[in-house]
Amino acid sequence: MFSTTLRLDDDLAAFLHQAAAAHALSANGWLVALLRREQATAARRKLAADWAAYGQDAEAQEVSYALAAQAEVAAEPRRRSYRARQPK
Repeated sequence: MFSTTLRLDDDLAAFLHQAAAAHALSANGWLVALLRREQATAARRKLAADWAAYGQDAEAQEVSYALAAQAEVAAEPRRRSYRARQPK
């Protein structure tokens, strides 16, 4: 586990303690929650950027090679789920 020391101005330290108390968390717990939210936001931004890049790559979007296989699968008779089958 990583441990660090923060040097905060008095007004930021007061805000940290007030915000943590308002959420019924310790200062450490509040900072961890804040960082987790930021981590999730960064992951969503990266995913959005990756999809945008994929959208601009015409070669990556070429799927005609798979159409024949998809047509074969679509033509197969539909099987009933094992859960839908009645025991004999």
